[in-house]
Amino acid sequence: FLTGKAEERLSFDIQREIAEALGYHDHPGLSAVERFMKHYFLVAKDVGDLTRIFCSALEDQQAKDTPGITGVISRFRNRVRKIAGTLDFVDDGGRIALASTDV
Repeated sequence: FLTGKAEERLSFDIQREIAEALGYHDHPGLSAVERFMKHYFLVAKDVGDLTRIFCSALEDQQAKDTPGITGVISRFRNRVRKIAGTLDFVDDGGRIALASTDV
């Protein structure tokens, strides 16, 4: 909006203007733009974390059985394996997962 064109980058030259427009103010130890960027990156990290969880769930839904003898054997084998050195986490098909809902 500030550049007057489609722009997906948050370049240094407009960060201060955006921080001011969103109501960020200087506080002892952090400027308005530093506070804005810190908040931006924390929210972006949350979005990234949620996206990874969502994609993982979709991947599990779309997973297909392994064909042939390997697929037959894998159906009888426990997909969840213990991880050495911890009781709280397990290897669930190549992903680290909680061993129980109580963790």
